[in-house]
Amino acid sequence: MIRYAAFLRGINVGGHKLIKMEGLSRIFTTLGLEKVATYIQSGNVVFESAEQDSRKLTGRIEKGLAAATGSEIAVFLRTLGELEALVSQEPFSGFESGTDVKKYVTFLAEAPEARPELPLVSPKKEIRVFRAEGREIFSLAFAQGNGRYGFPHSFIEKEFKVQATTRNWNTVEKIVKQK
Repeated sequence: MIRYAAFLRGINVGGHKLIKMEGLSRIFTTLGLEKVATYIQSGNVVFESAEQDSRKLTGRIEKGLAAATGSEIAVFLRTLGELEALVSQEPFSGFESGTDVKKYVTFLAEAPEARPELPLVSPKKEIRVFRAEGREIFSLAFAQGNGRYGFPHSFIEKEFKVQATTRNWNTVEKIVKQK
């Protein structure tokens, strides 16, 4: 059995595509996935499957979600081994955490064909992309002075031209620790 993490794009954000976590767990279980556990409301699901073809498994989950919710929901799968390797690389070492900066990883649906030169800074300078490796993009988001932070998702999709979903780095670290 392979342990996977599924990152669902755009659920429970701004009152759209609302899915309770127990309902989400039930959907994954009815798809024949095992040891299903959700983590926070933003659509993170850890589970086990014997399926080794992640594209095939992604398609199966997306079809199951569409049938159960009536909404198309993009799913970004990574094995727990892939996530453990990301965390062990310590991509944010050298960057101090603080109240004025947040760390994000953006999961891409596929490796981008073109890669902009890094570091890449957003027009308003609230986002700094400093690393792009495989299907993951690492960025920092800075406080904007109004109590909000930049959020890298749209900027990264535009620059890398690939469908994506973004998570706070702390979320990924916690998923890896809970296994």
